[in-house]
Amino acid sequence: MLVRVKYVSINPLDWKLVEGQFRLIAKTRPPAGIGAEFGGTVEARGSGVSAPAIGTRVICLINPFVRRPGVLQEFVSSPQREVLPVPDEIDLDAACTLPCAGQSALQMCRMARVRQGQRVLIHGAAGGVGSFAAQVAHALGAIAVATGSTASQPALAALHPHAQIDYTRQPVASWGGPFSAVLDCANALAAADIAMLLADGGHYVNTLPSFPAMIFDPFFNAFRRIRRHTLKLDSNIDDLRTLMQWVGDGRLRPIISERFEFADAVQALERSKSGHARGKLVVRVA
Repeated sequence: MLVRVKYVSINPLDWKLVEGQFRLIAKTRPPAGIGAEFGGTVEARGSGVSAPAIGTRVICLINPFVRRPGVLQEFVSSPQREVLPVPDEIDLDAACTLPCAGQSALQMCRMARVRQGQRVLIHGAAGGVGSFAAQVAHALGAIAVATGSTASQPALAALHPHAQIDYTRQPVASWGGPFSAVLDCANALAAADIAMLLADGGHYVNTLPSFPAMIFDPFFNAFRRIRRHTLKLDSNIDDLRTLMQWVGDGRLRPIISERFEFADAVQALERSKSGHARGKLVVRVA
């Protein structure tokens, strides 16, 4: 399918790929294409593709560890099985934040075995993945506790967590552990912090691929008091459909803090790299 791109959601992974990080495992290296998740309208269909119809609003993810990224452009081609139509009542710019950040949050909760009634800590909940993770944990029935900087506290309050913590002012020992799961969306917790925060049998998940942890953690987890996991995003249409349904029924609300025009896309990358972005950053292409 050929999709006319309307909006591109910017993630920290984008500027990291531009700078050459993960070049050994990603399908790109500098000079790299920019952007992995987008929303747009179906412009044309290949032979044998009968749906969705021309003009349908859709979202899609180009997984940079599977295909070369670069959706910050006017048109993107994608297999029909990887695009999901967007209901009329959902804004396309909000929907385009679901494929990467939304799915990451959902799959982090799945890796951490988040269930109803569990106490879950979301570290760095004001960011793109974190703002989704706090809401997904809540949607799954968990007791979500969110951390952020002093400046992020109003953003955390908008997520309606069961409790919120200023990690710049409150020591880890006062965060209210032990938790059943810790979702480290900031990738900033030390091993001693994790051990203090997690209950026996608890799960820790981060979003930053690292070696040799990605290789050996699955093996050593069988012998550990706590289980450590690194997210490896596996985009699939069923997860996207679940997230879209949650947005439609009000259980999930994409938080877009800043919108940029196409000519200012580099500023969006710089803003993401600054580490001070709240929620999601979206670039309008068309």
